[in-house]
Amino acid sequence: MTSSFPLPRDKFEVVSQLEAIKTPLEKIDYLEVLAHEMRDKLDWMKRHEASVEPGNEIELLRRKDSLSAEREITKQLRDLKSEYKKDLERRQKLAWPEHKRLPFPIVWDQVTYLEWEAPIEAKGRKHDWCLWLRQGLIKNEGDDWRFKDNILRQARLDAIDKGETDDEILWCCLSIGEEFVHFLDIQMVNPSTQLPIGRGKRAVPELHKVIWRAYRNARTSIEFPSAQEVWDALQSDPMMFDPERIVMEDSLSKDEFFYLIPNSSEPKSYKRISLDTRLNLLKKNPPKV
Repeated sequence: MTSSFPLPRDKFEVVSQLEAIKTPLEKIDYLEVLAHEMRDKLDWMKRHEASVEPGNEIELLRRKDSLSAEREITKQLRDLKSEYKKDLERRQKLAWPEHKRLPFPIVWDQVTYLEWEAPIEAKGRKHDWCLWLRQGLIKNEGDDWRFKDNILRQARLDAIDKGETDDEILWCCLSIGEEFVHFLDIQMVNPSTQLPIGRGKRAVPELHKVIWRAYRNARTSIEFPSAQEVWDALQSDPMMFDPERIVMEDSLSKDEFFYLIPNSSEPKSYKRISLDTRLNLLKKNPPKV
């Protein structure tokens, strides 16, 4: 698997693994990947059982446990998709054309990068794309890099939905050469990828839009959400409220998070204590989102 978990052996391991995943949409993606992989595992188990000894009691028990895991996956997936239907629809609306989950196409070397560069640049999103790619990469134990698990799952599922195989994503996105990471770093500071002059001044209001989206989302379940409840909503799934991807997803804590203004090389801090005043101001003058 592309996550830090092995395939669950029974329904209890499914529940245990889900508890370690933070956001509802990540849980849904994880379960959808599990559903595909569990079907493959059960098919293999049936063939293996027949080749070893038809009716072998140990193999039958193992398959029974795996079937219970598959049923739990189906149940959890059905319940989460029903509960978070609007969030799924919102994410699909924000996704890149012909994608259901990813905000931008995923690439892993200069060849695949160049395949997408022109259409993304035509939409004026090249800098945002490079920033999203760079923030989505983490270092392996050696010299190579890989995409974060949540991005890999989304990429695999988007490929499967289009009738493609996810083999290439699994093969290429788990080991990315450091030269491509350096290439992305250069693209991010290259003047051709920078946003127009003056965009930086509008980036702080963009942060206000992120906060306002989180507030409106919290209002769907709480009539008058507090600043803490808005912060909790933002912390649970920042990407849902941040189509421009200025918030550094892994930086959110109970006290602060960091965001990166376009054309700025250093992230800025936003403190939890600032949110109460900001919400009051936004309520008086709501931003257009």
